[in-house]
Amino acid sequence: MDKRPGVIPELIIPVGAVLFGIYYLSTVWTLPFQAKVVGLYVTSGIVFLFAILCFRFVRELRSGEKSWGLHGFFSDPVTEGRRWGVLLATMLFIALMPVLGFALALFLFVLSTVLLVGGKAKIKAAFIVATSITIISFGIFILFVKVRFPLSIIDETIKNLVL
Repeated sequence: MDKRPGVIPELIIPVGAVLFGIYYLSTVWTLPFQAKVVGLYVTSGIVFLFAILCFRFVRELRSGEKSWGLHGFFSDPVTEGRRWGVLLATMLFIALMPVLGFALALFLFVLSTVLLVGGKAKIKAAFIVATSITIISFGIFILFVKVRFPLSIIDETIKNLVL
C-alpha cells in the first residue's frame, strides 16, 4: 500500500469551492449586468485559485511527493472532520439563506468555517472575520450591486438604516 499522502483528501474543499462558485454564478446569471460581473469575478477568482492548487498537485504527483490515493484520508480524524465540516457548512449556507436571509446566513457560515478550521481558541478572530466579511459583502452585494438575495427582517432593517 502506498504510504505517500493522497491528493484526494486535499481536493474536498477546493472542489466544493468550485461547485459553490458555479452555483453562485447560476443564481446571478439572470440578474442585472452588475450582478453578473460580480458573479464572474467571484467564480473566476475561485477557479483561478483552484487552477494554482491543481498545478501544485501535478508537481507533487510528478515528483512522487503525493499519490492519487486516499492515504491520510482517515488517519487524522480532526483534519477530516474539519474538511467535511466546511463542506457541510457550505451546503447549509446555501440551503438556509432563503430562510435566514443574506447577512445572518453569511455571518453564521463564516463564523462556523473559521471556528472549524481554527478551533475554539480563535473565537475572537472568528467574530471579527465573520462580522467584517458580512459587512463588506452586504455593502457590495445588497447596497451597491443590488443583488436580489433572500433578505430577512435583519437585512431589511440594516438596508433601511443605511439607505
